[in-house]
Amino acid sequence: MASARSSYDDMNGLTLIPNTSIQHQLEKICSRKTEKYDPEHGGLETVEPITTNITMASVIELPDEHNAFYKGIPNGGYGWVVAIVGFLINFVMFGTASIWGVFSNAFATTILKDKATTLELMGVGATLIVCLNAFTPVSPVLAQFGARITMMIGSTLMSLGIILAGFSTEVWHLYLSQGVLFGVGASIVYMSIVAVIPQWFTTRRGAAMGISSAGSGFGGLALSPMVSSLVEKYGLPWTYRIVGLMAFAICMIASCLIRTRLPPGHQNQPMRSPIRLSLLKNIDFVVMLTGLVISLTGYLIPLFYMPKYCAAQGIAPIQASNIVGVACAMNAIGRLVLGYFADRIGHLNMYVMSSTFAGLMCMVLWPFAKTYESMMAFAVLFGFTCGIYYALAAPITASVVGPDNISAGLAILFLASAISGTGPPIASAIEEASKAHGYLGVQMFSGAIYLFGSLICVALKYKMTGSLFSIM
Repeated sequence: MASARSSYDDMNGLTLIPNTSIQHQLEKICSRKTEKYDPEHGGLETVEPITTNITMASVIELPDEHNAFYKGIPNGGYGWVVAIVGFLINFVMFGTASIWGVFSNAFATTILKDKATTLELMGVGATLIVCLNAFTPVSPVLAQFGARITMMIGSTLMSLGIILAGFSTEVWHLYLSQGVLFGVGASIVYMSIVAVIPQWFTTRRGAAMGISSAGSGFGGLALSPMVSSLVEKYGLPWTYRIVGLMAFAICMIASCLIRTRLPPGHQNQPMRSPIRLSLLKNIDFVVMLTGLVISLTGYLIPLFYMPKYCAAQGIAPIQASNIVGVACAMNAIGRLVLGYFADRIGHLNMYVMSSTFAGLMCMVLWPFAKTYESMMAFAVLFGFTCGIYYALAAPITASVVGPDNISAGLAILFLASAISGTGPPIASAIEEASKAHGYLGVQMFSGAIYLFGSLICVALKYKMTGSLFSIM
């Protein structure tokens, strides 16, 4: 019976297939009829497999085929409404966050002219990003009140932060309103919607999350020119009030439409922190954290600096807003397209290629973009690849820590990502220290950290697979 074990495994068509070249690779469950060995009576008997498309990036543990709750997951139906709710939330939240450069340039030329430096204004955007990531553990604490109440609380804080920013007369007012208040509210709302969408899908989860995340890019595309037009017509204070009230209305509608689908008895489950510091003993995970966070640090610098850079080149504010909007829209399109091809060539491979390309655009194209047309070309090319982190962070984390540690790995990654908010202030300090060279220092810094992060990810891949050309 030396080969009995291997033949038994073969006849059962195991789902988990060890692979020496790609660790933690989880194959899709077989959808054809198969047979299993009957150890009591001998021979083979036909069994019906579970038909699913579950992969390691979308599940924590494999489902029980006898679990009625799992079998009842609609993979559609009202789940598409929940996906649209995610689109609306991301439209407001990331749309507003990504156009801070438009707001800061308006402040620098009106209310806070000669009262705040570029470094101080970029610090507001950095505070927003830090709070958005650092307060992610708050959402699980509020989860006991239900997703709808939690989203309403976050939406109120987020909208209030925008409205109060319109009353700012000093830069520290912005730190408290658009930085802290908006950031904390956005963090609560974001974690709520991220937790609810997977409850409605298994096989179509990628499409649902894609619809939700697309709101980020289209939010920037719509809000950027809208804000510039409102500032020109009604002034900056009323622009904030209009955007804040609009955000409140959209988010409250989304909160009313949200609906969870949780298994029976979930109320009796003890509240546990998703953060497990023991993961930091995993060297591969630490290297992954370092590479992803470093490359993400370059993401916001061009988006925040585009309006100011365009003004220095004589490009009209409304045209500069269009450039930022196009970059945000291409960001959304790039996440969908690159995410699709990443499934075929490897998530880490796609991340390295996209981050490298984004870094090269900052260093090679941006310094020579002096006109509206050339800046638009930069926005299209950079925008298409710059947001790859948000599309591939989850599957890359899954491939490094394994399916049992996805939640804990992502929780630590979200917290560590707060460090990326330091990118714009550091770029501003470089600009101040090298005024004789214009924005060259900012452009080189943004590109260099993209490339450095990519290089670390290449080292991670070689360490895990022993090859630079394998699919991972």
